[in-house]
Amino acid sequence: MFPFLITSLLVVVIGSLLFPFFRKTEITLILGQEALINEEQVNLKIERRTIAASLSELEVDFEQGRLTSSDYDQTRLGFEHRLLEVLDCLKVLDKTVEAQQKSIQKESTSPSTGKNWISLILLALLIGGGATGGYEFVLWKLDSLSVSPGPAGGMVGDPQINPEEMVARLEGKLKENPNDLQGQMMIGRSYMAMGRWDDAERAWTKVLELDPRNYTAHYRLGEIMLSNPKTGTREEAEEALGHFDKALVSVPQDASILWARGIVLVQLGRTFEADEAWTEAYQYIPRNTDSSEMVKQSLQDLRAGKMSPPVPSQ
Repeated sequence: MFPFLITSLLVVVIGSLLFPFFRKTEITLILGQEALINEEQVNLKIERRTIAASLSELEVDFEQGRLTSSDYDQTRLGFEHRLLEVLDCLKVLDKTVEAQQKSIQKESTSPSTGKNWISLILLALLIGGGATGGYEFVLWKLDSLSVSPGPAGGMVGDPQINPEEMVARLEGKLKENPNDLQGQMMIGRSYMAMGRWDDAERAWTKVLELDPRNYTAHYRLGEIMLSNPKTGTREEAEEALGHFDKALVSVPQDASILWARGIVLVQLGRTFEADEAWTEAYQYIPRNTDSSEMVKQSLQDLRAGKMSPPVPSQ
């Protein structure tokens, strides 16, 4: 008698647990799925904003001389790589929600038990994939924090990222949505790091089309004209100077932009203004750093008349 009671109790409990999955309506299940998907979307959107803010802070730190070029490139690639993964996940979730809505519209009466199980499996895969992505992101953050000089003077913990693959993926996304401001800024930086100056110029020009007051785009376009001039004319130098001046409206104490502005002024023969720009830049750079010493030496050379590059042609 006792085994019979135990068996009956187990059947009742298991039946109660499984009953929702065999009901003739999937409204409750759909609502549960939507809640989980909405929560995942919110988390991913928060992470997307956090990464975008981190990229902006990273840009400021680099332009103010707080990061070396290698540290900047490595950290930026890591952030951008993760941002692409987040965008991929959001795209999958959007398609999942769209498919669910279509399913509800078509089958608002009595879905089959098989479809309930398929939905459960898809939901499990979705949650598992999200958890895996979050786990990998945490591991990457821990790896980036543990980067330190190795015994042979090298660096350990460098993330293995293929820049060309990342750029190719981003190019595909921008073909679908060319008005993605953050995406255009990301690919503009990547093009510059790869020496693809024409592509970089197009990307930053698109950024200004989307956000005419974007100081980073003005600075980068001026930098491209300065480091990779197409004509070498005075007009081109004046255009680069105009970009630097517009950037300084938003960030008047940016040492990197002031330094670049001074270089153009020297090229134009306006050495007094170049002296002013470099003197101001020197005030915003931490003392006893390579950057501060470089600006200090350049000021000394400029004042001694040792710095007189040819003025761009008309």
